[in-house]
Amino acid sequence: MHKSNTVLALFLMSACVSDNARIQQPPFEPELLADFEGSEGITFNAAGELFVAADRGVYRVDTDGSALRIADTFTNLGLAGYGASDILMADFGPTNIFRDGENDDGIVWQITRDGKKTEFATGIADPNFIVVHADGTFLVSDDGTDKIYKVETDGSWTIWSQAVPYPNGLVYSLDGRTLYVAQIFEQLGPVVFDNKLWAIDVDENGAAGAARIVAEVGEGGLDGLALDRLGRVYVAENPAGKIWRFDPASGELIVVAEGVDRAASLVFGEGPFDHQSLYITTTFNGGGKLWRVPVGIAGAPVERFD
Repeated sequence: MHKSNTVLALFLMSACVSDNARIQQPPFEPELLADFEGSEGITFNAAGELFVAADRGVYRVDTDGSALRIADTFTNLGLAGYGASDILMADFGPTNIFRDGENDDGIVWQITRDGKKTEFATGIADPNFIVVHADGTFLVSDDGTDKIYKVETDGSWTIWSQAVPYPNGLVYSLDGRTLYVAQIFEQLGPVVFDNKLWAIDVDENGAAGAARIVAEVGEGGLDGLALDRLGRVYVAENPAGKIWRFDPASGELIVVAEGVDRAASLVFGEGPFDHQSLYITTTFNGGGKLWRVPVGIAGAPVERFD
């Protein structure tokens, strides 16, 4: 009888382990958290509060999906935490290259948690995605050109790299010596999507070095990027509604989520949100939603400038 019970217990444990392994294998199931007309930028501030750029404004979002609009903007582009509780927002401004041709009226806003916004940098054509350095400087991509800009703490800027055509999402490697860049387009007018993930070498002074293609991801239209604590890169494939994971160490490329129509930007949870989930925005034309995807691992540390 004792032996029989032991065998039964081992069988049940094996079944549970097998079931858990099955549940935890990608692709993971997306869970709807909030619904907008169109969204794109997403970030946590240093206090662990979640912000989403949607419907030409910025919202602060709670864990239950309720959202408070705190600021009005021209567009819904990239967000990044900045300082103790502020965020930065990339905004095309009143015109953009896709509708109006070449321009220089883009804005990077600094926005408080309560919605007070001030111009941090101007004169960048169509700023899209932002990644912040510990010293308060930051990089911003312009996905209508080949430019990635470096913005200083006084708002002045220089061109950091022109190696990647139509750069969109940006994320640093764990050691900060590589910048991964999503190329979203092959050409404009008419728009043709591209599927290349690039890596730009970064020297000890933070300057851009050589660039190389490290992966071709899906059919194209690569958008936001995020990094987990193992250094793997998560890529939003916008038109297909897929989230991919690329491992630079092994070259492995797999789909971790599907059905996230028009996936745009993604961040790992912080504060009271699930730290082992991705939070994903989706753009217009079938998107507009905020999704949570449990991926079973936390994100890499994020620099925000103290």
